[in-house]
Amino acid sequence: MKRYGQVAILLAAVVLTQPATGKEPVKEGGWLIEKDEHTGASIQTMEMTLHPKAEPRPALKYRLLPDDFDMVDGNAAIYYLKAIGFDGYSSPHHSLYRFDQEVRERAGNKDKRRSEIPPGIWRTMKPEDLPLEEVKEFLKFTNFQCADLKEASRRRRFDLDRNFREIEDPLSYQLGAIQSMQELARMQTLRCKVAIAEGRIDDAIEILGQQYSLARHLGQDDVLVSGLVGMACAGIGFSDALYLVQHPDAPNLYWAFASLPRPLVDLRHAMAFERQFLYLQLKVLREVDESSRPAGYWRDFLDRLIPQFGGMARDFGMARAKDDPETARAKLVESIATAYPGAKRYLIEDCGLPTAQVEAYPNTQVVLLATIRYHDEERDNHFKWAHLPYWQARSGMRSPDVEKASRADWCVWPTHELLSTAMAARTAVARAQQHLALLQTVEAIRMYGATHQGELPSSLDDLPVPAPLEPFTGKPLDYQYHGKHAVLTGHKMPGMQYRLVLRFAKKAETP
Repeated sequence: MKRYGQVAILLAAVVLTQPATGKEPVKEGGWLIEKDEHTGASIQTMEMTLHPKAEPRPALKYRLLPDDFDMVDGNAAIYYLKAIGFDGYSSPHHSLYRFDQEVRERAGNKDKRRSEIPPGIWRTMKPEDLPLEEVKEFLKFTNFQCADLKEASRRRRFDLDRNFREIEDPLSYQLGAIQSMQELARMQTLRCKVAIAEGRIDDAIEILGQQYSLARHLGQDDVLVSGLVGMACAGIGFSDALYLVQHPDAPNLYWAFASLPRPLVDLRHAMAFERQFLYLQLKVLREVDESSRPAGYWRDFLDRLIPQFGGMARDFGMARAKDDPETARAKLVESIATAYPGAKRYLIEDCGLPTAQVEAYPNTQVVLLATIRYHDEERDNHFKWAHLPYWQARSGMRSPDVEKASRADWCVWPTHELLSTAMAARTAVARAQQHLALLQTVEAIRMYGATHQGELPSSLDDLPVPAPLEPFTGKPLDYQYHGKHAVLTGHKMPGMQYRLVLRFAKKAETP
């Protein structure tokens, strides 16, 4: 299904880097990436040299998002659309497009991926390794974005005003503008790293905050894909923040990270739409209930249902109604006939409907009633856990009941597709929260060092401020003290684990 292919790609993009494919560790910027031989998960390690730093005075001097009092009522989407070239800046946008085409050509000539040559390769480099003059020359193509991104970060809301409830075929809705916004984050990471390399720390903090603003705003959109793009943007910011807090002049940002929303990318709105997505796509399913209706009603019902499959048609082995309505109808009727025995058993044995009542229904009604009954039950068995913290909910979130699925046959497919996406998105939210927990803990350790002669704490219990909780466990992150260095590790998540090796910079010797 096209939509789920997009979601899978974006979920992968939320992971900071791609897992190592071989046995040998791979160096990518400040990260050492190796593969766990037992689980196949990618373990990403960064060695960090820290400088002790007390909290700023006043404590909330630095903010990554504007304080709610300082936010401006208005729509951030307008400014993001301008930044990606939707109006007003045709000349620089066209120049950037031509440059992009040249990059594609160079990559093809060298038989490399675009990420392996400039400017793609710059995005994974440490700030101190960047060819600064080349990067700054490249960024001139996009200088027009800076004012719009600054204005967007001050806006309270994000709204593309799509009236998603009335869209005829939500599955095929084009999201090109949303996906283009991830490119804004890729430009911002270069701006942030240049600022760090040049010691412009206040500028780097402002740019990092704009990354988080973009992520937060995208989480306000109706569709899950937008929130996943937002988390990918926040993931890019995670690496930038780790470089920033290692700079000798970086202020302590513990309270700046603590003041960010939890979760940063709040998918509750998009999840509410996701919960109703089957009925947004196949709107006529809202009519299906236990009321007795004649066979003629259901023949007419199928004629109204078939066009609504839209982008789902191929996944049911159907032709699109607009391309071949006769074949589409024949395939759907065949599928209903095949599904009828399993649907009938499900309604009687699992839903407790009287046998005589089910047998009196036309075949189409039996199959469609089983479809929505199964969907509503399994959907809510999953979504009810969204009201608990992830570390409590993860044991309850599960795939739909396999035994029931085997009995209900064809009726369960849409539910399986929808819930697998929702489960993966919840995990992505927790991953983004783990990023912030790691950063905030690093800053708490720098705060400890400021009052303990540049020494590391032997335990997170020694920190002068609370250690944030790991979203996967509800407990503090794993911290191992080894004297001159310590290892801060995030809980294993599907396919990924982060590890930070921490040292304080050597004290300058007194002459």
